[in-house]
Amino acid sequence: MPLSESELVEFKAGVNESDTEAIGNQVEKEGAGTTDSQPWYLQVETPQQERKTLADRQRLPDLPSEPPPLLQPILEHISVDLGLDDLSLLDLRDIDPPPALGANLLMIFGTARSEKHLHVSADRFCRWLRTAHKLTPYADGLLGRGELRLKLKRKNRRARMLNSVGASDSSNTDDGIRTGWVCVNVGMIEDGEQRRREPMIQEVSGYVGFGSESSGVKVIIQMLTEEKREELDLERLWSQALARYTRRQDRISQGQQEMSSVMENMDSNGSSTATASPT
Repeated sequence: MPLSESELVEFKAGVNESDTEAIGNQVEKEGAGTTDSQPWYLQVETPQQERKTLADRQRLPDLPSEPPPLLQPILEHISVDLGLDDLSLLDLRDIDPPPALGANLLMIFGTARSEKHLHVSADRFCRWLRTAHKLTPYADGLLGRGELRLKLKRKNRRARMLNSVGASDSSNTDDGIRTGWVCVNVGMIEDGEQRRREPMIQEVSGYVGFGSESSGVKVIIQMLTEEKREELDLERLWSQALARYTRRQDRISQGQQEMSSVMENMDSNGSSTATASPT
């Protein structure tokens, strides 16, 4: 029996709906099957970095034992006035052999928010040390105002010359403007009172060599952008060196204690033997 036009339209609509529903169910089953059938060692979770709050980024590090009087003002100036984040402090005063930067060393790390913020902060910090504390700091990697202006002028001139001939500078060479790292050597400052009373260096008569005896402490400020700080990871390198020194000192002290106990036992055995022997 032939179908009427209305019945034919309803039949086609029902077929389309059933096909669409079947296709959707099949896609859902396939997607669930691929997720469930994937082994655990091939499932990769996207790492999510926890963002620190503003208070955490601006928290000052704890002062070491017997800190220099100028250390707290330096930390407050770097955090509050300059705006560097994630400050950390490493006490390398007792490490032996001393680092290449010098003995009796304190190292501070801070993160700048941009390349411009990095150089402006380093420049203002050096000016503050000169005017407020009469120190002579040295900033390695800092681009002065005239030097930065000259390099930008040369870069723009090069870009205009390439554009005039229809070319573009697609090379990834270092233009000398983006450093990402400024190392400020504050110099020698007055150490803590207790450490001044007990100097580490003892005078040796007849010594001939380089360098001179100093009773102060050297402070180094490592200012880096966030990308450069993660790339270099200087804190981990210096922390490992400090941990190795601490373990070595613990082994030495443990060996000295064992040796002293052995000597005491030998002395006690010798004295007891002498008293027990007939006269």
